[in-house]
Amino acid sequence: MRKIIKDYLAKEYDNYVKDLETLTNIDSGNGDLEGTTEANKFVAAKMEALGAETEFRYNDRACHLISRLKGKGTQTVLMVAHVDTVFKRGEAARRPFRVDENGFAWGPGVGDDKATVMEVIYGLQALKEAGFDDYKEIIYYTNGEEEGGSPTAEGIVAELSQQADFAVIMDVARPNWGIVTQRKGNAKYKITVTGKGGHHGNASQCCANAIHQLAYTITELHKLASPMPGNPEDFTAKALEARGITDSGQFIPPNTVNVGVIGSTNDKISVIPGDAYCEVNVRCFEVAEQQRLDAAIKALADKIVIAGTRVEVTGGIVTGPMEKTPAVQKMIDVYSSVVAEEFGGKVNEWVAGGLTDGNRTAKFIPTLDALGVENYDEHTDHESVDLKTAVPRTAAFAITLAELLKTGVK
Repeated sequence: MRKIIKDYLAKEYDNYVKDLETLTNIDSGNGDLEGTTEANKFVAAKMEALGAETEFRYNDRACHLISRLKGKGTQTVLMVAHVDTVFKRGEAARRPFRVDENGFAWGPGVGDDKATVMEVIYGLQALKEAGFDDYKEIIYYTNGEEEGGSPTAEGIVAELSQQADFAVIMDVARPNWGIVTQRKGNAKYKITVTGKGGHHGNASQCCANAIHQLAYTITELHKLASPMPGNPEDFTAKALEARGITDSGQFIPPNTVNVGVIGSTNDKISVIPGDAYCEVNVRCFEVAEQQRLDAAIKALADKIVIAGTRVEVTGGIVTGPMEKTPAVQKMIDVYSSVVAEEFGGKVNEWVAGGLTDGNRTAKFIPTLDALGVENYDEHTDHESVDLKTAVPRTAAFAITLAELLKTGVK
């Protein structure tokens, strides 16, 4: 079966590139209902040709597509990719798809995530060519709002996750057989301090400085964060490369607490401020740690240092982390084995502080992330895809998918 898959994908490479060109040249920016509809209709036609049942769902900003293939096995997989980009309408006409002399493809959203959207389709075509049907169901969700997120998209992911045994998130890959095996969860808080304002010189004895209390509270927040690895200048991608270190996210602090916004209605130095606030983003890799930090941050409401002030903490956990559980480790082991046996490669495990739909599927089922075609500089006007990775990445994905569907992950 493996040889059939590899041979088929090598033979279909030119067709893959043509389809990628078509999809990339469709403007489908985040919030573009017309564009995401056109893109997902293109995907639906390809999936229907494979025998899939397709369902479109809409809101006023996007089109979402759910494709389902029925098999004869016992396991169901959910795969998630996205057709929306960060680019506005007209970008495809300004810089349409092209392939350079080094085998790199260029164009708006070519890598994030259109090369990978097509990778899934061609991987499924290869499995069909090999006669593989040892699955209960393959669910392929092409999100129309991944770049901005929405209640619609999050609801669909939650719904479909509960219908599957495991998930594979087909987002952009890291270089050199890199995949993402852990992602931080996300929590957001607003801390509001109410004090008693007045004239600094004449009425300070009967005032309570809200900014001073907020400063103490921020100091307590900082104590919850993991230590930074050192001087930030020593940990840029360029600095690590200069020291011969391959960056796979290993220096990302486990718990990060960022006070990103701070303010007060007071704008005069001679006035004691009666109000102050800050907005905080907290990220960490483990569910238990996320819950511990949530409780600790909410308890700051009771830690008053400046008499006469009151602290209110609102907000909480938004999205859980994508943890590396024993079931996820099995998925990693299968993929690593396929890459080593078929391509002589070594899989590099990355951790990431950013979120994908993998954070949302991981709440329900084991999840592996970033099995896409390798790309560079996403969200920029010089984003590119290394097409030399398209066939091996697609073959490794398809073979791994077949192995996991046959054996299960638990």
